[in-house]
Amino acid sequence: MAENRIRILHVIGVMNRGGAETIIMNLYRSIDRERIQFDFLVNTENEGDYDREIRELGGRIYALPRFTGTNYLAYKKACRAFFQEHRYPIVHGHIGSSAAIYLSEAKKAGSFTIAHSHAQNFPISPGEIAFRALSFPTRFIADYFMACSQQAGVDRYGKKAAESDRYHVLKNGIDLSSCGFDDNDRKSIRAELAIPRDALVYGHVGRFDPIKNHPFLVEVFEAALEKKPDAFLVLVGREDDAHAIRALCEEKGLMDNVRFLGLREDVHRVLSAIDVFVFPSFKEGLSIAAVEAQASGLPCLLSTGVPSLAQATKRVRFLPLDVGAHAWSDAALELFEAHRKADRASAIDEVRRAGYDIAESTAWLQEFYCTHAK
Repeated sequence: MAENRIRILHVIGVMNRGGAETIIMNLYRSIDRERIQFDFLVNTENEGDYDREIRELGGRIYALPRFTGTNYLAYKKACRAFFQEHRYPIVHGHIGSSAAIYLSEAKKAGSFTIAHSHAQNFPISPGEIAFRALSFPTRFIADYFMACSQQAGVDRYGKKAAESDRYHVLKNGIDLSSCGFDDNDRKSIRAELAIPRDALVYGHVGRFDPIKNHPFLVEVFEAALEKKPDAFLVLVGREDDAHAIRALCEEKGLMDNVRFLGLREDVHRVLSAIDVFVFPSFKEGLSIAAVEAQASGLPCLLSTGVPSLAQATKRVRFLPLDVGAHAWSDAALELFEAHRKADRASAIDEVRRAGYDIAESTAWLQEFYCTHAK
């Protein structure tokens, strides 16, 4: 019965269409909500992309002020007041910078606490140094540690924690029932985007953030046009953040061949319209976008900043960024040619065997929650 459901509090910045947020929603949709319900503590009053769906699924959304570092005492006081008023058996934390604070206050209120890492260490910068310093105490506070990959766990919590019995790699599972290649979607999406049926289409799904390395992706595509002048590049990501990349494409005279799609709820359909997935991120925790692309049967060219764990099919190649845009362009074309005759629908079984079925991830997490709820 609903009265007996275990309510889990997830702490995250805002429930927009990012990697970690999408993973949480995949779990939320798949979990037995007669037994377990998700609530969310965010750091903004603004409406998130997933907020409406969360409420429709029975979840509650609370907001605290965003932690800035300089408001340490005020943030700590707000967390303490929140957890005194709202008691949760389990608090599952996804924000790294303030985890040492909110997990500590949740723990004092009697909650079992989980710290979850969704990314490997980013390149050193003043901001990254500050983040590591702020997040470091978490390894001495959380009751349990989760991560999307082994390296993401080691980077955030240290080798000792990542090799303990209080640690688990929870793979970024996807709903394989709604993924996969569909030729009708391919035709309709290409018609929508005014892309010829036989054109070579490069694709990328991800927020327009420096870590995703879009300027390099544009260079790769520019080099690709030297051999395939009728090729296209499809970019899925929040349009409000795409101004710099749009300006770069305009500067290079590429706009006739580039499609900015903004946020899409039908990414699986868009993937069917693409021929090769190019993902030159500097760093990734794992990349759910790359897994979804593989589930669509796409050949995927990934940077070595993406963990090898992200490979779920044989249609993947990893390439360092320092070989340059032309080498990336050649590799992407080689991947396409090598797999152009492959049965794209067959990739679903490969992805399932690799452990990226959301049903498998959810089953483990559901049992974990039920075991550790106080």
